[in-house]
Amino acid sequence: MENDWATILTDIGIDVPLSNSQFNIACPFHIDNQPSLSINIDKGVWICHVGCGQGSLKYFLSKYLEIPWASIDQHILKQSLDFDLDIFGTDEEVGELTEVDFPFQYGYVPTWIYNREFTNKTLKKWECAVDNENSLIIPIFNDNILVGWIERRQYLTPKYLYSKGLKKSRVLFGANHIEPTDFICVTEGSLDTMWLDQCGYPAVALLGASMSKYQENLLVDLPTKELVLCLDNDGPGKEATEKSLTRLATRCIVSTIEIPKEYKDVQDIRQQQILDEVIKNRLLW
Repeated sequence: MENDWATILTDIGIDVPLSNSQFNIACPFHIDNQPSLSINIDKGVWICHVGCGQGSLKYFLSKYLEIPWASIDQHILKQSLDFDLDIFGTDEEVGELTEVDFPFQYGYVPTWIYNREFTNKTLKKWECAVDNENSLIIPIFNDNILVGWIERRQYLTPKYLYSKGLKKSRVLFGANHIEPTDFICVTEGSLDTMWLDQCGYPAVALLGASMSKYQENLLVDLPTKELVLCLDNDGPGKEATEKSLTRLATRCIVSTIEIPKEYKDVQDIRQQQILDEVIKNRLLW
């Protein structure tokens, strides 16, 4: 059976245009300021014009996901059974969030997460676990009902996998921990939210750079006077901040932070004093 490469590439986070069978993307194998990698989904081939490699899209998948070549066919067949690889969540997800079973044991976590200065208290509060690949497992709750989980991998790409069937665009990670407060920070990722919470700042995560209409309504309904946008300090994060500001500013008090250029996100700011200053100096809109 011929592979549906448009769907397969979309599932791993590649933005595949609807109208073109051949397109360019920023090469994930080197620092790429311009789209230097060409993909042809009809022919099932790719080439990096800088020299990172070329060949079949099976080879691209093997290289991108760091999966042995011998396992690629099996991976293509079974990937949809285990995880959704799409990290972007959209407004198109519909239906209710359903309760799921948690197939991991609470209380055990991979030791590498301590290198990011998370404490036992924080990891216990967020009910984290570990899987047999030494990834950090972070459960996701909606109104205290378990609706899925995040697999944060230490080295593999993509770093984040989500449990099958999770409608990321219909949940705010961390909202089950929120109590009435003066302001709530809004981040992209789960670790950012957990870090801010550990540092004394209530926070929720969008689980991606994009904010769905459903999440917009959830944010506005949170028990707070102000939302503080703390998205990543990169191009997509800054673009998402501008879009979120446009949509939220007419509905609630919203502010943004300025992350110093040497930090990629709030979890990268390990000194409490610096983080306090960043939050304190937020700009109201």
